[in-house]
Amino acid sequence: MAVSFRSVANGILVVVLLGIPVLLLRASAKDPHEMGAFDRAIRRIGAPLEAAVSYSTGMLGGFFERWVLQARLQDANEELAAENRELRQRMRDLVQLEEDNTELRRALQMRDRVPEDMIPAERVGVDQSPFFRVVNIRIDRGRGISQPGMAVLAADGVVGRVDKTFDDYSDVMLVTDARSKIAVEVARNHAQGILLGHSEDACVVDVSKDYDVQVGDVVQTSGVDELFPKGHPVGQVTDIELLVGDQQRLHVRPTVRFDRLDVMWLVLAAAPEADPRAEVGASLAQARGLVPVR
Repeated sequence: MAVSFRSVANGILVVVLLGIPVLLLRASAKDPHEMGAFDRAIRRIGAPLEAAVSYSTGMLGGFFERWVLQARLQDANEELAAENRELRQRMRDLVQLEEDNTELRRALQMRDRVPEDMIPAERVGVDQSPFFRVVNIRIDRGRGISQPGMAVLAADGVVGRVDKTFDDYSDVMLVTDARSKIAVEVARNHAQGILLGHSEDACVVDVSKDYDVQVGDVVQTSGVDELFPKGHPVGQVTDIELLVGDQQRLHVRPTVRFDRLDVMWLVLAAAPEADPRAEVGASLAQARGLVPVR
């Protein structure tokens, strides 16, 4: 079988490539004083080759080391990013939990601040349209407790009044509802009027121009309608519009954020009026001489 020229050339190339390292190793192992001309020639030829091989090996090793280090750094960055995302989520959960606890504490403190007989209710939904703005609540006392017209309060002020009831659920008409009407007064000068629902986050009330009303004045329930107890905040005056005649229209922003309501209070009965005889009795007792003897 004839041998091709390509096979012979490949064989010679393999022998040369295998022979060069052997010759370099042989020349390097000899004593410089015993080296011949051939060994010196091999040494001169092999020195640049050794330098090139050493440089290439160093570059390859450095590249491999940087690649491994970069891969480890990338893995570490991914772990840190995942841990950072988890910590951020935990922080958001803690902030939300703190806000919920604050709102719950403020809601529960109403029992100590408000003299009316009330029971708590939980928000279960919000229905809002351009004309009807209703909060759905659930009463935890069973059926028959909630009745249409009952006032609903929150820690920040008046929410509205019960519109419809079914089982242990009720629909609360918000103060911003177009159907809502509440007897109110300006807390600073007792200018009275009927608060009407106007828009998603605003109400209006007309009062006499004889009263000096300023932006920022607090509007509260007056108790005249016998639906809402007197003195509970409803909102703040944001704008004053002068009308034709002797009236001025106050634009009021509710103090309650309806989108953040969780716990509300259903007013079962107004606070009892103070007994005037108690004051008379106290003054009579003091007049009889119940004071330290001098």
